Amino acid sequence: MATRRAAARTVLLLATIVATRAAAQSSETANECVGCHTDQLTTVAATGGHSSLVDCLGCHAERRPNRVGRRHRTKPNCIDCHAQPNGHPPRKTELRGVHATRNCLACHAVHGSTNLHLVNTTLVRGGRAFAITFTNEAGAAPGGFTDPADPGRGICEVCHHNTDFYRRNGKGKPHFTQTCTLCHLHADHFEPVVTDANCGVCHADEAARFARPSAHSARFQCSGCHAELSPAPGPGHRAIEACQSCHADRMTHAPNGPPGFPCTQCHDPHGTGNAYLVLDALTTTAGAQVPIRFDNLDGRADGSFASASAPGTGICEVCHTTTRFYRADGTGDSHFTFSCLPCHLHADGFRPQ
Repeated sequence: MATRRAAARTVLLLATIVATRAAAQSSETANECVGCHTDQLTTVAATGGHSSLVDCLGCHAERRPNRVGRRHRTKPNCIDCHAQPNGHPPRKTELRGVHATRNCLACHAVHGSTNLHLVNTTLVRGGRAFAITFTNEAGAAPGGFTDPADPGRGICEVCHHNTDFYRRNGKGKPHFTQTCTLCHLHADHFEPVVTDANCGVCHADEAARFARPSAHSARFQCSGCHAELSPAPGPGHRAIEACQSCHADRMTHAPNGPPGFPCTQCHDPHGTGNAYLVLDALTTTAGAQVPIRFDNLDGRADGSFASASAPGTGICEVCHTTTRFYRADGTGDSHFTFSCLPCHLHADGFRPQ
């Protein structure tokens, strides 16, 4: 046991010595670099550099040992680490090697920046230099992608002269103010892309309802029911799945014979405050809209098929004007008070069995 402990201490001591020598060598190398590369090392010291994970040697490997001068160390290309080229704007042929790096350097400062994500503090476009402050990722805020306090001077705006939104001249149509990268991903060349994460930007009402607990929101994301028809956002870019695709064993109520009512006559597939996605407000067959509470299957009970305290306001009652039982006006012959479902099956369109 003592031998093992001694061996372990020896290994730990050797590892410490190696690490210390490596750190000293890295520090020594950095001190050597500053002799010629003062601007770069000053930037690194002021901003933290490219990354806390790399130093000079991490990117610039030695080409001519023990010699200095032009090209004595390598200059890597961005795609050596950032393997997927994703410059802006997109091109028919993806740039590679040094050409891709030049594209990256149009927006990024590899040795460090006071801006987020190594964004240059100055962008040159059309022969003009624009000072850039990018200190937060808000869509429309000072220091964000666009600057409402100084329209046309945000990082996304200074290059845009023929876009529909957020132009360099401070003009353009009204647009969303959330962070741009919800829909414009760096990995997709900042082209507008629809994902499950950003559907709510355009479909805020549906997203708010879908956030409520339900069998749908527990099992699916937006794309589970809305397949892509076009990668670009806009009218008709996603399909609207028919309810019967999943609920083939259900029939809708058809008091006057088929076809029955649409499923959305009683349900909202995105979510409601009621059980079984029953609408919070239901439009009756007479055209009136009435509030609905439906949180139990008891039958004749408040919040169920027929209301006990307010006859005529239950989900089954509000549309019934000519039935024998449980009418919208609160009248009707006496009837069973247990759950309606044992005799009126959804699978049979609620016809009495």
